[in-house]
Amino acid sequence: MDNVTKLLGKRICSIRISLGINQEELAFKAGISAAHLGQIERGLKSPTITTIDKIAKAFNITLPILFSFDIISQPAYPPRLNKIYSYISDLDDTELSEITKIIKSIIRLKNK
Repeated sequence: MDNVTKLLGKRICSIRISLGINQEELAFKAGISAAHLGQIERGLKSPTITTIDKIAKAFNITLPILFSFDIISQPAYPPRLNKIYSYISDLDDTELSEITKIIKSIIRLKNK
């Protein structure tokens, strides 16, 4: 495969790892098979524009960010928090409010 295909595969893998999610989780969110994602990450398959768009949306990032090969993906938070963020990023305000209540309850129990 060409250099861009390999760079894109490495970039996808890097972002995925920085978010603390595995291939199966990303593939599910993107609506593709884990096997196909693995081939993309290893640079063995050149994904279609549609597949690239699905992966970017699963990451909740824009295409230009996905193709910013010179940016090293460093997690802003520990991988576990990034993983939690990936789970809640698509929730609406009401759902986020409920999640916040649950988290506060857990913390109160822990501090007793």
